[in-house]
Amino acid sequence: MRRFLAFLGVFLVVLTIGYLEPVFFPAEKPKQVADDFGRQNVSHTALPYEELSASGYAEYVGKPISEFVAKFGEPLEKQPSGMPYELWTYGEKDADYLEVNVQNEKISMIKAFNDSKELVPFSIGMNLSDVSERMTIYSDFAFTYKETNYNIELMEEDMNYRPLIAFDNQSFAILFFNQGDSELAAVVYLDKESLLTLMPYQLIEGEALPLIPENQLTGFDPIKSNQVIRTINLLRMKEKLETYAISTESQKNAQKLFELLPKQQKNIFSAERLENWQFSKEQLSATETFVLSNDEYQKLLKLGQMDKKNTTGMYTEPIYDPSFTVLSWFSDSLYHSRFAHEGNENIGVAFSKASMLVLIQETEKEISQTEDSE
Repeated sequence: MRRFLAFLGVFLVVLTIGYLEPVFFPAEKPKQVADDFGRQNVSHTALPYEELSASGYAEYVGKPISEFVAKFGEPLEKQPSGMPYELWTYGEKDADYLEVNVQNEKISMIKAFNDSKELVPFSIGMNLSDVSERMTIYSDFAFTYKETNYNIELMEEDMNYRPLIAFDNQSFAILFFNQGDSELAAVVYLDKESLLTLMPYQLIEGEALPLIPENQLTGFDPIKSNQVIRTINLLRMKEKLETYAISTESQKNAQKLFELLPKQQKNIFSAERLENWQFSKEQLSATETFVLSNDEYQKLLKLGQMDKKNTTGMYTEPIYDPSFTVLSWFSDSLYHSRFAHEGNENIGVAFSKASMLVLIQETEKEISQTEDSE
């Protein structure tokens, strides 16, 4: 009997340990295996985006320029761009201003600053919430161009100030909202090739198309300089700011700084930045754009013996489309402030090949008033 009771006691102890061990000492989970399995199944997939029915200006993208002329007439000017397209401009008045890029007798891009019925469902002056009420703003766009897959991703600021809209004729529109008033300043309609060349967004898959200069002028290009000044002043007017005065002195100063930059590059750039500049020149791609930082620009002004306190500006390269570059500046929080001063100022623009320097200087009257207030 004692042996039986002893056996029963031992049996119960073993049984109890067997049941309770998993509770107090659970087996470790195969974490690494589970994690690896999870990673293998994760991939970036762009959400399907809606294509709007092409109407108005969007209908003309990719079509022969003759169809556009049949409805809107001949342009005021036709100018070579130094790139594969020819620039046509419409609108004597600022309120009617329109640019059309023509490539191989077809329309590759339309930049509409005018509040025309051809913009519907958009209108100049509307805000992002107005757009959001009418359509969905997408962050991912995946498509194919010449048998190559591309995937574009928009960041938060892109979606707020330069959202991308797709149409059912394989064209797109970029809505440019000014940082100053958050109102729609212009709509740029463009084909896939132009979008992939300008590429203002992040590319998740594929590479931006390289810029291909053609028959570029040697020296400074006054036509492009005037185009940039007009575009900047148009955008300032939309923000209810005074337009810049075109100054011969500021123009000469801009050209002086432009020519001084390569001569004084070692006194302006760090070794890394100098390498970045050279890489940008070699790549000739919108994704490798080089822009002078504010500190670098101030160094250039000092070397040019110009008053840093009353002067600001921009230098950037390479440029495929000057007006598109200016629109990008006004929609970008990093650069808009350089063009947001409310005082009276002069402007000078030095444009050569695919490089541009913008110089903004306070007028003598403005400087005098500032000094008196101090």
